[in-house]
Amino acid sequence: MLSLILVTISFLSNDLCIVIISASSRFRLENDSDTSTSFIKASCQATRYPDLCYKTLAPYATTVQTNPMELVNAALTVSLKSAKSTSKVVRELSKGRDLSKRDGQAVADCLENMSDSVDEMKKSMMAMKEMDGPEFRENMGNVKTWVSAALTDEDTCMDGFEEIDGKMKDTIRGYIMNFAELTSVALSLITNISST
Repeated sequence: MLSLILVTISFLSNDLCIVIISASSRFRLENDSDTSTSFIKASCQATRYPDLCYKTLAPYATTVQTNPMELVNAALTVSLKSAKSTSKVVRELSKGRDLSKRDGQAVADCLENMSDSVDEMKKSMMAMKEMDGPEFRENMGNVKTWVSAALTDEDTCMDGFEEIDGKMKDTIRGYIMNFAELTSVALSLITNISST
């Protein structure tokens, strides 16, 4: 019916015709956006943190559309950003002058672990760019390995704070937990792709 109205009105006024075409295009874009966000929401249900997954990946709907590989790229991007911000916080805390020897060692170890996590997330993102061709499974296996290693580094960082109490531990724990959850989301999405 819209195209019938379009044809009829196009004889009456070119300006009016443009408005209708524009409205028709906007409707299509909104529909595409709804499809993209629905795809992201459905994909996130397969993760351990579906709400966090959707909240952090929905802004990438235009890029992701309904492409699982783009969804993984978005998840890795979000996780890498979190790794970098966590590393920055740990680096700032390592400069504290009133750290005990034990606290200083825990922070230094955590900083090294976070640096490793950042590197592993970067490697994962680079490998995602090389997914075409016969090495798909091998490359996807490498991505899973690096993302899993980043999760292990996060755990190792927190292990160093087991005997430590206080604000510093709570601050680092908050950042690490967020990074761990985002990395877990990425790993779940990667696992879903590699199992299909």
